[in-house]
Amino acid sequence: MSFDSREIFGAEIQYFRLDPKYWETIVKRFKDAGLRCVTTYVQWGTHLVGAPDKKNPAGILDFEGKTNPRLNLMKFLELIEKHGLNMNFRCGPFCCNEMVHGGYPPWLVMGDPNIMVWDWQNRTTQGYWIGKKEGSQPSYMHPEYLDWCRKWIYEVDKIIKPRLKSNGGFISMLNLDNEISYIVRDSFLDSDYNPVNVSKGGLYHKFLAEKYGKSANLPYGRKFKSIEEVEPPRAVPESMGNDFAWYSDWVEFKTWVMCRYIEELRKMHVGNGVKDVTFMTNFNPHLPEGIPTRMPDFEKASGGVVGYDFYRGTFMSYSGYHSMARVLKLMNASLKYTWSAEFMSGTWNKVLPGRVSDDHMRFMARCALAHGCKAIDWFMFHDRDCWGDAPVSSHGHARSNLDVLSETIRILFEKTEDWDSLKPQFDVAIIYDLVQHIHTSIGDPMPCADNDQYIGKPCVDGAKAGLASQEYYGLFRLVEEAGAQAGVVDIMHSAKALEGIQLAFLPGSPLIENKANKALTEYVSKGGTLILSGTWPGRNEKGNDIKFLGLEPSPKKTDLQKFSIGKGALVWFPEFIAQEKAEEEKLESIAKVSELISRHAGAPHVSIKVSGPVKWVDWKDGGGHREYVQERSLGSAVLQSSKKENLLFVLNHYPEAARFELKFGKLRPGFLENLSSGERIPLKNGAATLDLDRKSCEIYKLHN
Repeated sequence: MSFDSREIFGAEIQYFRLDPKYWETIVKRFKDAGLRCVTTYVQWGTHLVGAPDKKNPAGILDFEGKTNPRLNLMKFLELIEKHGLNMNFRCGPFCCNEMVHGGYPPWLVMGDPNIMVWDWQNRTTQGYWIGKKEGSQPSYMHPEYLDWCRKWIYEVDKIIKPRLKSNGGFISMLNLDNEISYIVRDSFLDSDYNPVNVSKGGLYHKFLAEKYGKSANLPYGRKFKSIEEVEPPRAVPESMGNDFAWYSDWVEFKTWVMCRYIEELRKMHVGNGVKDVTFMTNFNPHLPEGIPTRMPDFEKASGGVVGYDFYRGTFMSYSGYHSMARVLKLMNASLKYTWSAEFMSGTWNKVLPGRVSDDHMRFMARCALAHGCKAIDWFMFHDRDCWGDAPVSSHGHARSNLDVLSETIRILFEKTEDWDSLKPQFDVAIIYDLVQHIHTSIGDPMPCADNDQYIGKPCVDGAKAGLASQEYYGLFRLVEEAGAQAGVVDIMHSAKALEGIQLAFLPGSPLIENKANKALTEYVSKGGTLILSGTWPGRNEKGNDIKFLGLEPSPKKTDLQKFSIGKGALVWFPEFIAQEKAEEEKLESIAKVSELISRHAGAPHVSIKVSGPVKWVDWKDGGGHREYVQERSLGSAVLQSSKKENLLFVLNHYPEAARFELKFGKLRPGFLENLSSGERIPLKNGAATLDLDRKSCEIYKLHN
């Protein structure tokens, strides 16, 4: 499957939240900015004007504006076609979107509790309470809920099918559902204990039968006469051992159910004749990323693509940047296509002192593009209720941040030869091993709270949940502050990605997948160097004892242990080295990582360091001035390469202007061309010094 990012770049226009007399003005602004794909929610609850009856099984629906001109979807679609634009038709069933009930009909979320998501105490869970604090979330695979979905999808497919691009129309993408995650109630105990899942012979038992075949194969540390005797966990234990798989299977079951739900929705559309379109769905923020919303599994279930929703406040924090970069690197490692389905453009209110500047929007977009985001759908394109400071007003007035959208399109598609072929280069790899992060998720009561990582029970062999995930996040910052770039190897998805990598980091965890252990043993044996920081892995995904890389560590903890394996080596730091918060990383840890990179990976593609500590004076709490000093190098240099060209993204994360020293590795360009200003910067012996404003990113093209 190939993608033309030029045709995917777009933004959200919500016709039902605008006065129709401004529709065309706003669509023209959109087109003039160089955007190609209008994304729009088509909400069940919004178009619902009457209760279901025999003639109208999904409810009485108004798509022609008979009851309200804002509901004239047909007229809006004619406008999109008139201007030659593409469309991502986002018809739910769930939309979120700061709408009452998230776009669901009220009688669905306020209806029979037996079709809702149940928590560990068999209570219905909270639905989408943003617009109104009422209602529950339907259980994804409950037959009654799926029947309601089928009725709604049948109605919208009558609109979609003749307008598909493959049928000569303009609808190029179709959103199967939005942010599938039980409305972020997908933590270990929050979902989903509905009887359709957990009753005898229910979906949970079907999942176990698919995975293990028969009860004799269950790795739960105890025997069962049949799979149907197994009940799901209903408590987070203090510790886990050879029963680990019983808990981790409940996490995996959530992924399995969500993927089956995605498949069911896709089949409904295909059954109605809607095919030859790019089906998609999207992820909301989770920590750790990919649990239980496993990226490649969702992509496979969709039969198309999956995008990530990035929301970052002004100005994007250093930790917020790293969170976004890390997610994109995982997407690069495990998906066919990396893009953002919703990319914050404006903010959730109209409080003007907190306005969203064009500087912030430019910085946020370029940070994402630097790390492999090939297309962006900005959310929102215009102001609407509960949303302000978008690129255009609700009447179509252009604002300064609209220039960011048109400037981005111009740089990527007029000043590069082939944006889609450019790929970020990395100097070292950080291993993403699924089981480590499943351990974290078992204890985390709110995985969508992505600012703080949970650390606590359950322990495995004394190691707390969350420590391995925290180390994973911190390693990316240490590598970048050492002046290099780390990529992700999703080892359970593609162990082959280790080929050609000289140095890889593995966060310490008591658990490692058998497949990962085997792949890393082969990697080191063939000459790779593996750095393990923290807990020594002693169990596999079933909770069984294993020998990590076939080794026995010294029982006495020292500062460092090194093991030769075949042509390569394992270096073990028994203590974690990357647990600190962003901008508080230990200088000695940065130095350790820098030395490891220099010794085992060689010169980075492009190394970057700040010219001395960055200092600034600002107010201190209680009044008066104080000097702030940041000794860490908070700059990023990301090289993107293709057979035709090389681009360099240089980022300054300080709240103050700073100078950075760059040094190229194998490449020896003659000069850098700034793709915004046209300025040419000569290089001497592969080195240059660049001066960047605070929280900014410049994009350069390399020339001989």
